[in-house]
Amino acid sequence: MQTLIDTKEAIALAFADTGYFDPSGLSTAEIAAAEARYVLPVTGRPLYERMLDGGYSALREEYAAPAAAYAVRLLVQPMRDIHAGEGGTTGPYSGNYRPAGTQQLAEARRALRTKARALLGRLSDHLAAHADDYPEYDPRSDAMRRISTEGGLVLPR
Repeated sequence: MQTLIDTKEAIALAFADTGYFDPSGLSTAEIAAAEARYVLPVTGRPLYERMLDGGYSALREEYAAPAAAYAVRLLVQPMRDIHAGEGGTTGPYSGNYRPAGTQQLAEARRALRTKARALLGRLSDHLAAHADDYPEYDPRSDAMRRISTEGGLVLPR
């Protein structure tokens, strides 16, 4: 499965503030799902596939990779906040740390959404401003150009 970023890139770009994060704790399938859910609707399939093939490396490194990394974190963080096992789904417990409360988790997720949305907007703005440089880009298929999610509302542009 081919993705714009690998696990090490995702961790370096979006999980650096968590301390050590084991790369085996993040799968290629999770990265592919995040890219499909968040990055592909901005770039469109032709441009996304061109970047997968190695084209537009500066665009990928400077704009798409950071957006993809935070999309990955946004997607996987809620599952890292709980433990699913034989006994069902449980919250974290440690003798050294107290688990975050519901409000803290909600605020952390809101901050992740805000950062991911800002990076996706940055990607979209760059593509729109330099559309002539990326013939595969079609602004009509860029979700960030069609809708606005500011303030938690989804509105047509």
